[in-house]
Amino acid sequence: MQIEDPSKTCGNCKGCMRLLPRQSSEEYYVVRTKDPGDKYQVGDEVILDSEMRPYVRALGVLYALPFGALFAGYGVGRLLSGSDTVGGVGAIIGLLVGATIARFITRRMLKGDPEFTIVARACS
Repeated sequence: MQIEDPSKTCGNCKGCMRLLPRQSSEEYYVVRTKDPGDKYQVGDEVILDSEMRPYVRALGVLYALPFGALFAGYGVGRLLSGSDTVGGVGAIIGLLVGATIARFITRRMLKGDPEFTIVARACS
């Protein structure tokens, strides 16, 4: 399936551009879709839907892991030294380590191409 550049058809808000290649100069993009029941023909304008569960899980990891590591870093630093200053440094180190690990995990979770399903024929 080919997707026309959304900025040409829906007003250039760039809300849909995150699904497409960043630096592509082509007018059309090719994606894989599922056609339930083979109801659509080549050239039909359709509305696509995508599974959001992997993205929600990735956002959970991306936010929860660094936040939890921040508190763990503070707790470890405070327990080992008894000082709030060292606890603060431990919190910063925990945040940075947690963010690095979360970025790695999130990239692995979203490694594959998104799968789209055709939900309806678009009105023109």
